[in-house]
Amino acid sequence: MTNFFRVDVAASIFAIIAGILHLGAYWGLWWSPPDTGTELHWRVGISVAAIVVGTIIVASISAAMNRNAPATDERESRVQFKAMRNMLFMYSGGLAILFMEAFGDVSSPMALAHAVIGIFIVAELVRLPSLWWYLREPG
Repeated sequence: MTNFFRVDVAASIFAIIAGILHLGAYWGLWWSPPDTGTELHWRVGISVAAIVVGTIIVASISAAMNRNAPATDERESRVQFKAMRNMLFMYSGGLAILFMEAFGDVSSPMALAHAVIGIFIVAELVRLPSLWWYLREPG
């Protein structure tokens, strides 16, 4: 398994965790919901910075522990492409449904923003099992 693949999976896991934290705050499970779009913007910015720092840490540790790992692997590239395709199907379908509903039930901009965060989480949750599934297929 290449270092790039490991770091890619770690970044997906970090993104799912950050999204769950944002949705939990929006629902009032922890912290308080953001009052303004600016506050949401700052929270998302801090989350993205944490994801980047976490990914860099995982990349550094993975590279140090696996110095002899191959730089590229054609099979892993194909697997990542297929999993990304599945993720984009979920993402585009979710956005299409969301924008059709945006003029009806989802009238609050804050609800719309958090619905998009939810779509990102679902798309990543489709991508990770897709990676596992496609890696099980014979070479």
